[in-house]
Amino acid sequence: MNPWPDELVEDIARRRAVLYVGAGVSASASSDDGRRPPDWKTFLREANRKLRRRVPSETVKALIAEQDLLTACELLKHALDESWPEVLKEQFSAPGYKAGALHKALHDLDLPLVLTPNFDTVYDRFAQSETDGATVVKYYWDTDIPLVMRRKYRAILKVHGTIDEPSKMVFSRGDYARLRVEHRQFFELVGALFLTHTFVFIGTSLTDPDLRLFLESYHYSHPQSPPHYMTSPRGEVHLHTDDSIRKNMNLKLIRYSPDGGHRELPALINDLVFLVNQKRAQMAATESW
Repeated sequence: MNPWPDELVEDIARRRAVLYVGAGVSASASSDDGRRPPDWKTFLREANRKLRRRVPSETVKALIAEQDLLTACELLKHALDESWPEVLKEQFSAPGYKAGALHKALHDLDLPLVLTPNFDTVYDRFAQSETDGATVVKYYWDTDIPLVMRRKYRAILKVHGTIDEPSKMVFSRGDYARLRVEHRQFFELVGALFLTHTFVFIGTSLTDPDLRLFLESYHYSHPQSPPHYMTSPRGEVHLHTDDSIRKNMNLKLIRYSPDGGHRELPALINDLVFLVNQKRAQMAATESW
């Protein structure tokens, strides 16, 4: 059964949609020796081992167990000090991760704007290669983002920075606070996109408190807006909460099987690509752009 609503297919076909690529997409990349980028918890545990049980090693371990990952990251960043950038690069850059089937499927949607909180460069490098360098990569601190949004650019907007500039990465509680205060104008731009485009969240989770807050805030400010969409592995979000998610976050979930390392997701996106291309061909034939 096709899970993709006609309204979403048409918005993507008309390029009135924004792709939001989360950590789950990065996790589908792999290195030549078979390694994959770590999720947040795995990274924090690996970084904590660098402390070799020095203070605050046990505190960090407890915070990870309590799901307070932002504070755990804050303590690790402070304790590792000058070693912190190298720890980041060792886990997220040095293995030389390469794009996989999911990255290709998402790129085939042919959307001009992609937002991502991921600070690895796997999708960035893939998109630039596929477009012969025509895709530009912009960061939350760049001042020319409005130009990119209004002109005929293909762009990736890095919401939390990049591994190439560790000092500007948004990864700890203090980083998030600084971003909200010092770069408020960037979030105003993202908010404008959120009101004028349909967002398609891939590889993200509603366990992200900042994402939930953002969705709730914009929905209650503009309650009559059409919904946005998020892929979600079956079993992660209870079915009975769908009405609440729609009511409070204006979000519809597209569920898929997480079996086999989420192998169904690239196939699901490829089905969407097929439907979008069909719609674009129909619009071109009838000149109904």
